[in-house]
Amino acid sequence: MSALQNIRKGLSSTSSSLIVAVLIFGLVATFGGFLTDPSAPSSSPLKINGKNISFGEFNLEFSRLSSLFSENDISEELVNEITKNSIISKELLYQKSLDLKMNVSEDYINRLISNDISFQTDNEFDATLFSGYMARLGLSINDYREIVKSKYLANTLSDFISKSEFSLDSYALNYIRATNQQRSLSFHKLEINDIARKEIIPESNILNYYQQNQFKFIEPKKVAINYIVIDDDSFKDSLEVSKEEISYERELLENNGQNSQTRVSHIQLSHSSKEEKNDNLNLASNILEKLEDQFSFETLAEEYSDDFGSNSNGGDLGYTDGTILPIEFEEEIKKLSVNEISKIIEMPGSVHILKITEKNDLSLSDDEIKEMILSNKSQEKLNDVLINIEDNFLGLKLDVLKSELNLKTKKTNLFELNNLPEDLIPFDISEELFSQISPSSEFFGPYEDDKGNFLLYEVLDLSEETLLSQSAAESEIIKILQLEQAQETIIDELKKYEDKANNNDLSSFNSYSLIKRNSSLLPDNLLNDLFKVDLNMPVFISTQDNGDVYIVRLTKIKNSNDLAKKEDIEAAKNSLQALDARSYLDTFFKELESNSFIN
Repeated sequence: MSALQNIRKGLSSTSSSLIVAVLIFGLVATFGGFLTDPSAPSSSPLKINGKNISFGEFNLEFSRLSSLFSENDISEELVNEITKNSIISKELLYQKSLDLKMNVSEDYINRLISNDISFQTDNEFDATLFSGYMARLGLSINDYREIVKSKYLANTLSDFISKSEFSLDSYALNYIRATNQQRSLSFHKLEINDIARKEIIPESNILNYYQQNQFKFIEPKKVAINYIVIDDDSFKDSLEVSKEEISYERELLENNGQNSQTRVSHIQLSHSSKEEKNDNLNLASNILEKLEDQFSFETLAEEYSDDFGSNSNGGDLGYTDGTILPIEFEEEIKKLSVNEISKIIEMPGSVHILKITEKNDLSLSDDEIKEMILSNKSQEKLNDVLINIEDNFLGLKLDVLKSELNLKTKKTNLFELNNLPEDLIPFDISEELFSQISPSSEFFGPYEDDKGNFLLYEVLDLSEETLLSQSAAESEIIKILQLEQAQETIIDELKKYEDKANNNDLSSFNSYSLIKRNSSLLPDNLLNDLFKVDLNMPVFISTQDNGDVYIVRLTKIKNSNDLAKKEDIEAAKNSLQALDARSYLDTFFKELESNSFIN
């Protein structure tokens, strides 16, 4: 079966993202498809263990995957689903790699990006081209570096697990040795900011720099506004719910079956051709016969179902309230009692057999029903207010709305584009707001965010963009020039302390003994560099992201042979005993998924 067929077959299972990760996990993206294809999807971002995945990252991955298939091979909808699963796979593996204290140097990430042909002109890295790509994707440079880093570490962990074919004893011991090796060091730290503060900058240098770079020092445009945010909660305090309304709503819920929750298991048989579908229908009929002969549904699910996310659990899909599963499933579930088996259900690309394993009463309390009614009433009130504004208040000031509709206004001081008040950010009005040329005589809006809230605003005051005077820019100029001079000073200091380290003159150095890879005593960059060198060349220089420099001498390596305790080895073996060369990654990933929260 082809890779594409495997993807299609497994896509409906919870481990389909694993298939994607194994087959098509790419490190650096291909940009051409996204940048030239206006039909690229704008699906809602994912949230994985509390981390939001941006639209930019989603579209980036969609473009890369789209480039791997021709239009005849795969639909846009399927690529969209594969993209989601690929990102889930990558992110879960990346988060696990961070838990394991895996890391990669910032220099290496920079090299990966600079070596990407997507960002090159005449075989050289093109910074302008790179910045343009980032702007079109809506990503900052740091955002993109984080994406590349996450893919690299996810791939590294995936490769390590999937290629582990040695014995469990060896696996456990090597893992403990790698994790627990300890190193001692002496170091001297050169802090760029401390050096910079001591640099004396002549007045003439400040003047020359300002004259040559004055357009770098700009006081940005600022605006001050009066605004109203309208949401459901704006009206709840003024609304009431009677006992009769609560009773009526409860009766409706009971009649619609929404006061119950049903647990469902299934057997899935996937197909990618008409012939496979016919084979699956015959197989499903045979399975139904076995079920009539009192064969265990759970055993048959483990044997026949190709939903890798549920077959190891007897086909368990969890609970539904009548709205979660596909409509074909939900309609059949309504007809079944506990332990009853469904008819064969045909779906695009698969056939299914269902079993009801549990039903629970989910009756709501009076307070819960009251809150539900209040939310509905508040939404209706919100709709009425919006219609009223459109019909009667356009062209007026917000204070009129405030008094007539009993709404609350907020006023701001002057603020910059990059410092919007927090409750304005979801409405995406920055471009329009900062294009205003004078205070407004009427309000603008309403604007809606993705949560159904609405914004109205009027401009009270604005100040146009202006060049800063030399005196106003002087403190910033001094800091820039001090850092430039400090770069030259630090080179001389670096040479002096490097010579001391090479001569083992460590009297002015700090020392740490028996540091582990996950130590919090040293910066990550330094730790990474420390565990790359050996005692044959013990002196090295480690540059940090903020410009600080460490001159380091490695003084001792203590391998973990004497640190690995018997109980540690046994504990590692117990966590790995379910794995073999073929299923390491699958088992590992299922455990990650089961302990994760994905929205």
